[in-house]
Formats: sequence, C-alpha cells, structure tokens
Amino acid sequence: MNNLKIIPALLCFVLCVTTACQKNGIPNAPTGQIAISKLKLKINEPDSMFLVGADTTKAVTWTISPTGSDELQTHTIGAVIKFSKAGQYTVKASNSDETSNTLTVTVIDSVYAPVYNANFTAGEQINFTPRIIKSTKSDSSYIGFTATTKNSYCTNSHLDFGIYFNTTPQAYFIQFNGIFFIIPECGVGSHTVATTTDFSSYLTPLTPGTYPLHIFFKGVNYNGTIEITSTQVIFHWDNASDIIISPTTLTR
Repeated sequence: MNNLKIIPALLCFVLCVTTACQKNGIPNAPTGQIAISKLKLKINEPDSMFLVGADTTKAVTWTISPTGSDELQTHTIGAVIKFSKAGQYTVKASNSDETSNTLTVTVIDSVYAPVYNANFTAGEQINFTPRIIKSTKSDSSYIGFTATTKNSYCTNSHLDFGIYFNTTPQAYFIQFNGIFFIIPECGVGSHTVATTTDFSSYLTPLTPGTYPLHIFFKGVNYNGTIEITSTQVIFHWDNASDIIISPTTLTR
C-alpha cells in the first residue's frame, strides 16, 4: 500500500455527502468533463468539482464567468468554489491536454447556513465493513459498506464522507473528511459514528476483474485493490493502516 499525502477537502471525489450530490449534481461525468457536486447552490455554499480523468501532475485552470463574485480554491485536478451573489455562472476546466464543456451553475437568492465540521480526534481509525448489494430491479450486484469510527463524538454527529467511481480507468474512490453536525452545540453524551452507503447509483455492477481502491483519510491516500470473481469479492488491503477492512472476502 502506498501512502500519498493530499489536501483532502479539494480532492473530494465524492464532492459532498453522497445522496445530495446525486440529486443536484453530476458525480459520474465522463473523462475530460467536470464532475461537480451541485448545479444549484445558495449564496456562499461551497461546491466541489474536478476534471475527470485528468493527469494529476498537470494543474487545471478553472474559468468562471461572470467573474468577481466567486471564491475559488484549487488543487491539481480539483477545486472548491462558492459565490457571493445570486445568478447564473458558467464553469470550464482545462489543462495542457484537454478542455471540458461548459457547465452552468445557478446560485439562488438564499444564504447558505453551514453545518459545523470537526476534525477526527487523535488516534482515529475507520472500521470498514463491506457488503454486496443486490439490485431489486435487475440481476446486478454492487459494492456497499458501513464505515464506523473507533472514537466517540457528540450524539448528534455524522460522518463527513463521500464516494466516487471512476469509469476510465475503472477505480473506486472513498474519502472520509471528518465529523459534522447541523447545530453548533454537541448533543448530550457521545458514541461512535457510522454511515452506510453503496455504489449502486454509479451503475457499476460487479464484473470480474481487479479494480484499484483509493481511500482518503486524515490527509493520506491509502491504496489497495478489489478482486471480483464469479463467486467472491476479495479486498486486498493492508489492515495495518488506519482503515481496517473486515471481512476481506465476500461470497457472491
């Protein structure tokens, strides 16, 4: 497993809490185009995006029009943007190899009320329990998981995370950013924080092959693979890391 330090908030391949992204954004854009968390925003609401399939050694230039009302933070192929005025804005991304199509982002005349975020506490680990999800509409199956913190947090806390499936080349991306809660006060007591999700929205059924698995956690990119056969799903993973996958073999 290779560890590559990154800036997690900007290479947030899921681009937000996953369900919201799928309703109001383009999380599964093709190579050479912009994947974006939301196309409709409130004033000062952060929006995450990246140029799909771009060479991570080449910086991406983001073109926003009209200018003057945007605040942009960039890192290699990713960016986080927010707008201080309502209106419609176009966004385009390019590097020395390619230029995306133009997207239109609409900012409504309502001010964003942020959630309250907190970093993971010292010594945090994520216990990652994979499972196989069977579609209710077809014979397809997908990878899902439950992620649970080792440490305890406020009773009203949620796990700030996201997922993304890249189609070219095919790879699974998961990012754990920290803890968030909607109100500024901690709830009474504390407990571990868990979340459950799956990759079915990306329409990526389990097809035999070996696929890279990238999990971003506390500024580090942990890498492994998922081997899919006709009878099993096998996670090749170093459980000496801060991400503990168990079980590592699932029966289809």
